[in-house]
Amino acid sequence: MLETDKFRLTCFQTLTGTKFLLFTDPLMQNVDTVMRKIYELYADYVMKNPFYQLEMPIRCDAFDRHLGTWLRGRT
Repeated sequence: MLETDKFRLTCFQTLTGTKFLLFTDPLMQNVDTVMRKIYELYADYVMKNPFYQLEMPIRCDAFDRHLGTWLRGRT
């Protein structure tokens, strides 16, 4: 985690080596919960996709849709 007065950068690395970077307001609470949910959606919709290959950019409509829906529901 890197924190400044303007933003907080949180990095989460999966067991496969994929890294998720999340930029948030430094006052945002429960960042760990958000990272866990992103990883859960990644595991469900990207890693179970038979066409996805490790180290390739994530291009999965189901992941994008579910992540967007979940994030919109948090506001």
